[in-house]
Amino acid sequence: MTLAARVTQKPDRSVVALSGELDLASVSDLAEAVGVAMGGGRRNLVVDVAQLRFCDSEGLEALLRIQADVASGGGTMTLTHVHGRVQRVMELTGLGQAFTIIPEQRKGS
Repeated sequence: MTLAARVTQKPDRSVVALSGELDLASVSDLAEAVGVAMGGGRRNLVVDVAQLRFCDSEGLEALLRIQADVASGGGTMTLTHVHGRVQRVMELTGLGQAFTIIPEQRKGS
């Protein structure tokens, strides 16, 4: 399975929604999507991992690099809809503490 990334521009942030698998073979796809999302001087990024089924150490490292790049430009990066295997990997590695994670929002809120 490959990684699919959908970019949506909101007034105050860019959202990259990921689905599939984030691993060594797909980190370049993530980087490309983030480049599109952050074009034009945008500074705030949300990475939605609701449909991400797998993330290995290369994927986590890529997310950390992106977060550092966004922060160095004066922006913020948050993760949303972290659950299942992705959440478990973050817990096991301790990297859940390295990211700002927004809890899932209920419809209508």
